[in-house]
Amino acid sequence: MKYLLIALIYPLSYLPMPVLHFFSSCLQFWVYTVCGYRKKVVRENIQKAFPAKSFDEIVRVEKAFYLHLCDLIFESIKTFTISREELKRRFVFKTPEVTERLASKSLTGISSHYGNWEWNALALAMEFKQISFGVYKPLNSKVWDQLFFDSRCRFGIRMIPIKMVREVMDTYLNQPIMMGLLSDQAPHNYEKAFDVTFMGVSTYVTPGPAVITVQRKYAPIWGWVRKVGRSRYEWGLEEIELTDMALIDAAKDLKQVDRISRVHSLTPEQAAYALALTRDFSARLEREIKMAPEFWLWSHRRWKSR
Repeated sequence: MKYLLIALIYPLSYLPMPVLHFFSSCLQFWVYTVCGYRKKVVRENIQKAFPAKSFDEIVRVEKAFYLHLCDLIFESIKTFTISREELKRRFVFKTPEVTERLASKSLTGISSHYGNWEWNALALAMEFKQISFGVYKPLNSKVWDQLFFDSRCRFGIRMIPIKMVREVMDTYLNQPIMMGLLSDQAPHNYEKAFDVTFMGVSTYVTPGPAVITVQRKYAPIWGWVRKVGRSRYEWGLEEIELTDMALIDAAKDLKQVDRISRVHSLTPEQAAYALALTRDFSARLEREIKMAPEFWLWSHRRWKSR
């Protein structure tokens, strides 16, 4: 099975992007118009996030999202063989001064399913001086999981499953590392999750990024992505520095601070900081989505029943 997939994927991966874009446009017609893949979920999510948008505006975002989704599929295929030079041309890093300034610190790199997170994983290790780790959830198929694991690690990032995060951090206690995490995963345990207002909706957010930052005293950074053309992106980093007002507002949420403190074994001050941090990077993602909503992953159930 593995070799059959390699025989199918690699010839496609070597094709130039304009050819892959042609295939992507054909696939978009099939997925959106013919099959309607997860169209109900996508439409419900967009309507929930943008209740003021008209039906025509919702449909415009929908169509643009499905084209982006199909581009992502072929960009992910391209990941298997893309060169460093082409990746740097297509995924341009705009804030090298941030990585220089933070080169001696351990970092929590927080990002989301916005733009192209597969190319972001490839690009991370090329820009950080720290050893860079990407946290992922293994796929059910061991064959696909190994193929994607190999493709993501090509330029130096070390991909680790969620269950190994603490072990890795304990191993590198005396060495600066960058731990890359996606912040918009639906949590598996709602009791441990953070409840924030995201896109105007009460939303449970996975606790990992904030809890790791607090417990390990890592410096939190936000990774943003802008799509500037078809299979062309810019990305960069922002240091997250919480204001006193953000910390005070978080501390006022006594019930949630108490729950976070209890389930994560944090002090009330640490719990308030973790909540404020989660609100901060959720707000950063919200700003990105509002600027260009078609580039977020609307096809996953972000607002599951609890």
